[in-house]
Amino acid sequence: MTAFGKVPFLTCEESPRRKVKINLSGCNFDCKGCFAIAKQETGRTFSVEGLLNLFIKSCRLIYGCLVDDVQMTGGEPTKDPDYLLYLIRGLRDLGVSKIGVSTNGHMLDKDLVDELNSLSVDYVKLDLKAYTDEIHKWYTGKSNINVLRAVRLLHDYGLNFYVRTIFIPNIVDIPEIEKISKFLSHVDKNILYKLYQFAPEQLDVYISRSPTPKEMLKAFNVARKYLNNVEFLTYKTAYEPNYKLVEVRADELLEKFEKIDKISKRVDRNWNIQYLTMNQVLS
Repeated sequence: MTAFGKVPFLTCEESPRRKVKINLSGCNFDCKGCFAIAKQETGRTFSVEGLLNLFIKSCRLIYGCLVDDVQMTGGEPTKDPDYLLYLIRGLRDLGVSKIGVSTNGHMLDKDLVDELNSLSVDYVKLDLKAYTDEIHKWYTGKSNINVLRAVRLLHDYGLNFYVRTIFIPNIVDIPEIEKISKFLSHVDKNILYKLYQFAPEQLDVYISRSPTPKEMLKAFNVARKYLNNVEFLTYKTAYEPNYKLVEVRADELLEKFEKIDKISKRVDRNWNIQYLTMNQVLS
């Protein structure tokens, strides 16, 4: 296979667990609240074999051994299904035992879900941005029809998955979260549903404020009326206090990362983040 993809960075979590997130760049959505570097087609270009080599060398340098817990994220990792599936097969061949995919769900048709199921993907993290199609189109630029269908497909195929929504006041607000919860309950009341707090600090254009903890609790209680498994996470509780990671960053993007690091330091996140460059790892 000769497919290539761009990778802005790897996230190598050291504590409280060892886990590597492979960030594949480019996305089929244009979310107004997204500040991820991987949203754009940016980073260093890798064949799947080259990316696996970066993964191996990063693990050996940071952990001293290969990590057996890997998540494909982005960007949108399903944007190039062949690249994603080939990467998963390569990780399995290396002995990686736990593999997850974080996705917006838009590309999860029957064929791709069937492939993920045949590869025994351990979990899928599905972002459901909004239930109301008009809101979803305004926020992402795309309809959510395929995303809602993906929820049912994942359930019907028996894949382990959970659904995540970002609580954005006056956009994806409590009434919208209630609609999502109702929809999920009609699929299965035991679907795990996670509510995250919108964090606007990195955005260049204001679209909304961050919801208060009291508002987050209210949204949680609304979702709990319909679903048995609901969690809400603020950006101070989304990660454990001893959260520690090393990012392996594309040398071509160091100026962008410097800007992100400055903003993160102004916000009290208490994250212990260090970084290496890809050139350092590959040399």
